[in-house]
Amino acid sequence: MTACTTADPAVTTSAATESSPVAATSGASAATTDGIPASALLQPADVGGAQAEPLERGDFAHVRPLRPCGADRYPSDGSRTDAVAVRYAVPGAEEAGTPSVVVEFVGRHESGGAAEQFREIDAALKRCPGGLGEGQHKWEIVESDSDSMLIRIGQRFAYADEEPATVNHYAALSRVNDAVVVVADLGWENIDGSEQLVRDLIKKAEQRAASLT
Repeated sequence: MTACTTADPAVTTSAATESSPVAATSGASAATTDGIPASALLQPADVGGAQAEPLERGDFAHVRPLRPCGADRYPSDGSRTDAVAVRYAVPGAEEAGTPSVVVEFVGRHESGGAAEQFREIDAALKRCPGGLGEGQHKWEIVESDSDSMLIRIGQRFAYADEEPATVNHYAALSRVNDAVVVVADLGWENIDGSEQLVRDLIKKAEQRAASLT
């Protein structure tokens, strides 16, 4: 990892007092005493040169963080002090290949809050597995341990005049100290996300987020 400097910019975030369960970003700003620094997020070198783009409030809300039971707030949302969500258009493995839409969410909590949020998300995934009906997501836990999990998110998708087909996206959730980190590959239109890409990026995201104190 590249060492941080005192001039490292912070990403503008919404605090836990927001009425919405998800926080939006409004881009980078000058360094402040709060906020999540840009160095705590995936860097262009991590994502094939892609630049982080801010997300509007509500965009990809189901992975900011994982919310299989809908938009209801988790009790631990109240312990979140800062949050940021960005997207990357990660280039395909082959030249001129189809990119992937990758979303990263980082939420910093008061002491103990991140562990509680992880437990609440785990319980929600088991309580609300969803399905493949219209407008639904199907949530499946691929792997999990005490502070990380990999999730397959399926949905029925119709592109142009094609018949609806099941498209699978992947999301990884990790607790890093007092932060909750999500990396999700949401594919591209009717193309699946990549499980391997998510596995690779969550390791890098964990390393970046470890700089948060």
